[in-house]
Amino acid sequence: MFSGSHSHSGPGAIASEMLWSLAPATDLVVPALQRQIAESFAEAMVQAERSMRPAKIGIGASLLYNVTHNRRAGISPYVNSTTIDPNLMVLRVDGDDGKPIATLWNYAIHGTCWGPSNMLFSADIMGGVNTLIESQTGAYSLFINGDAGDISPDSWVCDGKPNYGGAPTIAQAVLDNRAGIKTSKNVSIQTHSANIDFGPTILNATLARFFNCTTGGPLDVCTLCSILKCVDNAQMPSSWIEDNPVFGAFRVRIDNTQTLFVSMPGEPLVELGNQVRRDSKSLGFDNTFLCGYTNSHMGYFCTPNEYDVGGYESQLTFWGIYTAEKVRSGCFYVASTVRPNDNTLAVSRPPTFLKHLPSELYPEVLKALNLA
Repeated sequence: MFSGSHSHSGPGAIASEMLWSLAPATDLVVPALQRQIAESFAEAMVQAERSMRPAKIGIGASLLYNVTHNRRAGISPYVNSTTIDPNLMVLRVDGDDGKPIATLWNYAIHGTCWGPSNMLFSADIMGGVNTLIESQTGAYSLFINGDAGDISPDSWVCDGKPNYGGAPTIAQAVLDNRAGIKTSKNVSIQTHSANIDFGPTILNATLARFFNCTTGGPLDVCTLCSILKCVDNAQMPSSWIEDNPVFGAFRVRIDNTQTLFVSMPGEPLVELGNQVRRDSKSLGFDNTFLCGYTNSHMGYFCTPNEYDVGGYESQLTFWGIYTAEKVRSGCFYVASTVRPNDNTLAVSRPPTFLKHLPSELYPEVLKALNLA
């Protein structure tokens, strides 16, 4: 899995897809910078492999409130400001001597403490938290973002940046979680990945969705378009945006606890994150790391409810009203192939959302669920 923290002040100019060169990021690719960053990633991976040594790991789950809010509050009738994902997942890695090697934490938060006027690179709030964790543990701290599509940091969390006011609170929550984790060497890992074909985009560009306009407007165009069903469903070619993303799943068994790491190739809204967590529970997993912004960036993933409401996130949901269902079915597919065989399934029939899975993969899901 390749996962982005989604700091809005991170390096750009590395995406090859034409869409991101135009809007909303106007992120014109610079090949030399693209190569430099790719080489840096590769060097970090080589160094990590060369530094491998015996270790013990453990996983902890806790809840963290009052540092984020839902930015669609006031736009969507389905959420309020407190509709967030409070799940804070932590992977603890220690050496055989008990000394920390690394801390990996997973939480849903946008890296938007620095606004568009900032012209300097910054790891934003998640980087500020990592700095504090590393100062306390003397070991690496890594962050994986979650279902943060509609989740922003509270204003007080960003106060005083780059000495973020909320960084100590978040860091302490991660450290408290880490301190309560029992590590073990009794570990097994199973993985599966697959390309999931999303097919052509469905832009569904209507005045109602893009301008929240159903009546009135200049020359009464909103009323006319409501009657005439004006819509632009122009499709973007694959050179403009990824349409065959890689979904990945890791099953990590530590003693008798089963944890799922599952990738989501863009920005899932919190409603979709809740659905994927419930799905993983039904497959027998005890814990779930939602790895958003991972393996690709295909825009936002609005659920049908939020898609119909409109707004920025809906406008950047590119496969129509069932985009989130496609993502959910991809997550379910790869998770089902690595599900714990010793756990009782809470799935007696294929979920209806799997109709959005490519038909050639459907039999594999039935086999994995013992429903074939």
